[in-house]
Amino acid sequence: MVQVQPPRRKTNTTYCPFSSSSSRRTLSPPPTTRGKHTRKGINIFLFLCLNYAVIKLNLDYVFVEDENVGMVIQEDVPLQQQPLQTKSKNQQKTQMTMEEYKPFQTFISNTKSEFSVRYGGEESASAILSKGISSFSKEEAGIEKTAVRILRAAASKKKEFVLSFGGYSVTVGRGNHFEQSFPFVIKKILSEPLKQIGVNIVVRNAAIGGIPSFPYGWCLRNFLGEESDLISWDYGMNEGNSAEAFEAYVRHAMLMPHQPMVMMLDDKRARKNVLEKYAQDGFLVDPIAVGKGEVVKDLLGKYEEEKDRPPGLKEWDVWGAPKGSPGQSNWHPKKMEHELIGWMVAMHLLKSVEKAGEIMMNDTNWMTTYGSKDEIITKGNAHPADLPKPLTSFNSQSSATSIMHGMPLPSKEDVWTMNHVSCRTSFLPVLSGKMDSIIVSGLVSSTAEDDIMNPRGDDVYKSGWVVDVGQVERDTKKKVAKFGGLGYIDMKTALYGIPESGTLRFWLPYEGQAHDHMHHDAHEYDADHWFDSLVVCEVNEKRTSDECKVESDMTFAIGGVVSPSVTKMQDEASYLGKKICVSVKLPPGISVTKRKDVVPSEGVTLTPHAEAMLRDETGVHEEDDVGLLLDVTVTGAGVTRAKGACSISHIVWEQH
Repeated sequence: MVQVQPPRRKTNTTYCPFSSSSSRRTLSPPPTTRGKHTRKGINIFLFLCLNYAVIKLNLDYVFVEDENVGMVIQEDVPLQQQPLQTKSKNQQKTQMTMEEYKPFQTFISNTKSEFSVRYGGEESASAILSKGISSFSKEEAGIEKTAVRILRAAASKKKEFVLSFGGYSVTVGRGNHFEQSFPFVIKKILSEPLKQIGVNIVVRNAAIGGIPSFPYGWCLRNFLGEESDLISWDYGMNEGNSAEAFEAYVRHAMLMPHQPMVMMLDDKRARKNVLEKYAQDGFLVDPIAVGKGEVVKDLLGKYEEEKDRPPGLKEWDVWGAPKGSPGQSNWHPKKMEHELIGWMVAMHLLKSVEKAGEIMMNDTNWMTTYGSKDEIITKGNAHPADLPKPLTSFNSQSSATSIMHGMPLPSKEDVWTMNHVSCRTSFLPVLSGKMDSIIVSGLVSSTAEDDIMNPRGDDVYKSGWVVDVGQVERDTKKKVAKFGGLGYIDMKTALYGIPESGTLRFWLPYEGQAHDHMHHDAHEYDADHWFDSLVVCEVNEKRTSDECKVESDMTFAIGGVVSPSVTKMQDEASYLGKKICVSVKLPPGISVTKRKDVVPSEGVTLTPHAEAMLRDETGVHEEDDVGLLLDVTVTGAGVTRAKGACSISHIVWEQH
C-alpha cells in the first residue's frame, strides 16, 4: 500500500506565473543579470510577479505551492482513505468567489430542469433516475467520493476528469453514428458544468464489438488508459448471467492508478451482488449499475401517440445512422435509448460535480487538500494491493487461475493480492501496449503498413506471419465504409500464421514490481523467479470447423524449451461458447533473457521496432532488463489460410 508522504521541502525556489498564462515558472532574475543583480532589481521583479499573481487570481484558479504545507493527498493513495477535507498550514487560498459560483449553480439547475422536461416532468424524471441507476454506497457517501475524484482532477496539472468505457457493440453504438453512443452523450451534458469549475472532461469509448470481458480485462490500461477516473463494461448481450468474469474485471480495475469508479451497464442480480458486497466492505467507494431502455418501458406505454410523448421519448424507434447501416438489429439500442443512458449517468455524476463546486466555494484550501503529483504509476512502481477474498470462483484446470482473481496471502486467507499483469494486443482502439512492441522477428512488416482492407494472399502468408483481419470483420467494415464509416474506430486486427509462415518470436519484458531478484545467486535468472503464468488469445471470430486449434496446432517454446502444457481456459475467456485463450505453462528450468541478448529466430531478420529497441532508440527498456523469449510456430499440417489460419490477438503475462 502506498503511504501518504509529506512533500519535500523546497530550497531557494518559488513559482511565479509571470509571462505565462498556463504554466508556473521558476522565479529568478533575467539571465542577463543573474549573479550580479541588485536588491532593487529583485524587488521590482518580485513586485511584477506578485501583482500578476493577484490579477490572475481574479481571473482563474492559481495555485502557488507553499514550502510549509503539511501532509498532502497524493494521487495514488487509495480513494477510500482520502477525507473530504483535511487541515494544513499556510495554504494558498483558491476558493471560488460568489461571482463564479452563481453561474455554475445556475447551469447545474438548468441541466436538472432540462432532464425533467425531456422525460415528462420532475416526478417522472426522478423515477427514471431512481430505476435506472443502482448505487451501492450510501447515496451521500458515494456522491462525496466521486466529488473527490473531480477535485483531484481540478487540482492536477492536466485538470482532466477521464471517463473510459469498455464493452461490446452496445457501447460502440452499432446502428448509430459512433458519436451518438451514450459515452459522448455524457460528455455533451457534463462538459460545461465541469469546465466552469476548471475541469476538462475526457471521454474514451474504447468498446470493441464482439470481444468478451476477458482478455479485455487484462488489458484495461492498454484500452482505457492509466489515468482513467471511471471505467465501465456492458453485458447487454453476452456472457450469460454469471459473475465470475465480472468480479475479475473489477479486481483488475481496482489495481489501476486512480482506482477508478466502476460502472456496469447491466441489471443481472449476480453481478450487482458483486458491486454491492465490494461497496459494503469498503473496497469500492462509488460503483453503479445502469439500466437501459427497459427503464422507460412502462412510460412509453402511457402514450398512444408519438406527439404526446416528452422530448426524450420521441422517435424512440429511429436509428441515428442511415437506414440499412450495419448493426441495426433489435438487440442494439437506437439513438434515443443511447440518449437516455447518457442522461441517466450524467445526472448521477452531476450530483458530484455540484458537490465539488460547493467544496471549492467553501474550502479556501481545497486545491492543496486534493492536490496531487499528477504522475502515472509506470514500470517499476507497480505493486500488489490488498483485495478481498473473491465471492466467485472459476472451474478451471489451467495453470493461470491467479491471473484472474489473484491469490490469498499465506498468513491471511481472507486477504488476497494480485501480481502485476502485462498485456500486449493487436486490437483497436489501443492507447498503449501494442502488439508490435514485443515482436522480435517473423512478421511480414509490410502487412502492418498496408491497408487492412486489402486481402492477404497465400504468397504473403508463406513468407511470414501477417497482420490481418478475419473475413467476417473485413466484410463488416466494408459495409460500414459504404455509409462513410459512421465514425467507428474498433477493429479486431491480429497476427495470422500457417505452417509455412515460420516462427514468430516475441520478447516479453518483465514489468512487475521493482525489487531485487539478485539474492538467488546462481538461480537469479531462472524464469520462475520473475514470471508466473502466460496466456495467449486468438481472435474471437466465426470460422469453419477446420480452423486452427490453438492448443493442438500451435507450438509454444519459452526460453528455447517447448511448453509441456497448453490448456484451453474454460470459463475465464469465452465468446458465444468459443474458448479463445490458452494457458501456456512455463517449462521448468528455463532462464530469462536480457534485452541486449535478444536475437531474431534463425534465418529471419529483426522487425523495425525490435531493431530500434536493441539500439536503445525506444527509450523504454534498459539493456540489462530481462524478459521471456517466446517462439510461436504453427505445426498443425492441416492448417491453411482458407480454412482458418492460426491467430494471436492478445499476449498476457503475470509477474511477481
